[in-house]
This record gives sequence, structure tokens and C-alpha cells, in this order.
Amino acid sequence: MTLCFQFAPLYAEPGRRFVFYNPSMSTSLSRRGFAGLLAAGAIAGASGCGSEPPEPEQAASKPLKIIDPHVHVWVNDPAYPWPEENKNPPKEDATAEMLLDLMATHGVVHTVIVHPFHYRWDCRYVGDVMKKYPDKFQGVCRVNPEARDAADELSKWTEEWGFKGVRLSPSVSEVGNWITNNELMDPIWDRAEQLGVPMLILTKTGRLPDVQKHIEKHPDMDVVIDHMADCKTTDPPEELQKLLTLATFPRVYCKISHTWSISDEPYPHRDTWDQVKTVYDAFGPNRIMWGTDWPVSKRKIDYVKTLEIVRDEMDFFNDEDLEWILSKTIERLWPFPEAA
Repeated sequence: MTLCFQFAPLYAEPGRRFVFYNPSMSTSLSRRGFAGLLAAGAIAGASGCGSEPPEPEQAASKPLKIIDPHVHVWVNDPAYPWPEENKNPPKEDATAEMLLDLMATHGVVHTVIVHPFHYRWDCRYVGDVMKKYPDKFQGVCRVNPEARDAADELSKWTEEWGFKGVRLSPSVSEVGNWITNNELMDPIWDRAEQLGVPMLILTKTGRLPDVQKHIEKHPDMDVVIDHMADCKTTDPPEELQKLLTLATFPRVYCKISHTWSISDEPYPHRDTWDQVKTVYDAFGPNRIMWGTDWPVSKRKIDYVKTLEIVRDEMDFFNDEDLEWILSKTIERLWPFPEAA
């Protein structure tokens, strides 16, 4: 039996959330929920209420392709020992197999693994994961930014192990002053540019002017600012502006992840939405990307919620935007082979 409902639209803005009312209930639908409702209505309309609907041919919209550009994995295994300087390694595993289960459950087809700092500069576990599951994962390595052989290490991890990116994490404290040392930085940035791999930057906004100097010297290099540089919504406006300034460089990208970290509100962290929208306006959808940051994010948010906040909650993204943010932007930097 076909059930027919009549809803009166209260408002409907292009690409945004729709609200409907009927005499017995009031409900808010995401744009995807609304698309499904329209499809169901079209079927009912074609067949008439009270009759059995025809077989739906293309009632549902094509599902979004989802690629996660930011996770970490590790394992307590003597084959991958924790470095001596890591006095407090993680007690719980966060293995590739655990991640694959989450991906399968929530429709994530590929993932980019960022080598975790727990191992410092030994990227072998992530490297072995990539070799074991080449159709699922790509990886970003780390090198010691203060080591004189850092550029050669980057070549090793890229050419021998298959990593496609390198991450630098300059602290805003004096400990991170190495980012201003051109004798250390130039070889790493130059080598990454020669190898054609993106540079990921984990830092806070206070370091972005120092990072910008290296970006200016490498205009043909892709650079990704992780987590909106963890700029909090309570920071002075000039801090966010340091991030927005980087949008003037056409090969700089930004991850709009970590809303769960910078927010002072519970899910869906609406106090961060204006900032995300501002970053979106500055960079455009084809230079921003989401990311789970699993398992770090587990302490505050479930894996799937880091996806749903972007895909289902933030109502300023239209469907084309989401195609870019959830996969197409990521594939510009990390193209995955199509499944056979």
C-alpha cells in the first residue's frame, strides 16, 4: 500500500535545508532526506495514491563517493617498536583492519593515512599497511625536520615505500623555530617539490606566516593546512585571517576537520559553522576537504559523526560542493585507481 502525505513547505532555499509542515507533525529534513522524499513522491504521483508504485528505476540520487584524507593507524607489535623517546605510547591499538571495518560500515571507499607521531620518523607500519591494502590506502610520511638527511629520508619513504606526501608539524613555541631555518627547510621543501608530493602542515595560526614564506618559494607545490590550523572561534579575527591569506596561493588546500576540537558546543558544533563557511568562501569547494582524524577524534566524536557533520548537517554546502569536499578535492592530491 502506498502512503501519501501532504506537506506544506515553509521555506526552501537552493542547496539548503527544507522544513515542511503537515497537520499531524513537523519535521526538518536534510537536503538528501528531501531528495529521497521527492523521489518517493514522484513515484507515488506517477502511480497514483492507493495503487502499488512501479519499480523505481533511478529514484535515488547517485550516492556520494567518500574518501577520508586524514586518519592515523598504529599497533602494539614488536615488529614496529615505539621509539625510546616515546615514554607514553598508546595502549590501545588503532589498526588498519579496525579502520577497514569502519570504512565498510560507513561507505568510505579510500583513506589517506597520515603517519602518527607515536612512531616519530619510523614510517614502516603505515608503509606495510599500504602494501597490504594498495586499493584502499595511500600514506603521508614524516621526516625529522632538524635532521640533515631529512630530504634523503623523504626520497626513501616516497620512492621505496610509496608514500605520497610528507607532514611537518612546527609548534608555535620555540621548539618549532626550525621552520624558520632555511638551511633545514629548503632541502625538504625542494625535495618534496621535485618528487611531486604534497606538503601537509600541522600547526596553529601563529606559525602560518612562517609557513607562507616557504609556500611563496614553491608556487608549483601542493600544500595542505590541516584542521584549519586549529583556529578557535574565540581567537582574534586576525588569527583566522592568517589562514585565509593562504587562499591567495592557488595550490594551497585546507582541511575543514577538527570542528569537534575547536568547538565549545556539543554536536553538531554550530559555533564553528561560520568559520567553516568563511574558509569555504575563501578557498572554494575544490580546495577544501573533510577528514575524520580517527582515532584521535574518538575522544570527542564518533567516526561517522565527523562525516555526517559535513555531509548532512552543514546546510551551506550544495551537492556539487560535497562531491568536491568528500572526494574530488582529495583525488586531486591522492588519485586512487578505479575499482575493477
